[in-house]
Amino acid sequence: LDAYDFEGHAALAASLDAPIATGEMLTGFGEHAQLIMANGSDFIQPDAPRVGGITPFLQIMALAEFKGRMLAPHFAMEIHLHLAAAYAHEPWLEHFEWLGPMFNEQMQLKDGRMWVSDRPGLGFSLSEQARKWTREMESFGRKP
Repeated sequence: LDAYDFEGHAALAASLDAPIATGEMLTGFGEHAQLIMANGSDFIQPDAPRVGGITPFLQIMALAEFKGRMLAPHFAMEIHLHLAAAYAHEPWLEHFEWLGPMFNEQMQLKDGRMWVSDRPGLGFSLSEQARKWTREMESFGRKP
């Protein structure tokens, strides 16, 4: 199904016993609200950078909680870990070990669960390697 076929997702979810997880491609609160209100999934998968940041992500979580949906944030858990930990129902989290070099701190798993650090903010800082990846590498125009 197309990510924006909310009615199709609702029909699929209603016809299957298996839980449906979707929403990782949606780009804002309004789109997630349509999916949630259509009963288009059992698990919502918002992605904070894709939906506009932490505030819209929290709004999506509030609506999902109100409608009894489970949470399985999409992609970079370093961004989503604290947000997921604040959800009323136990969330699912993706973990991509290949993102490890981007951060000075690493995700810590114990007994199948992610440990939430007590470091400030999201608890992660960009590594020197990640900073090198994000620096401008090109120059334009004439050099003096």
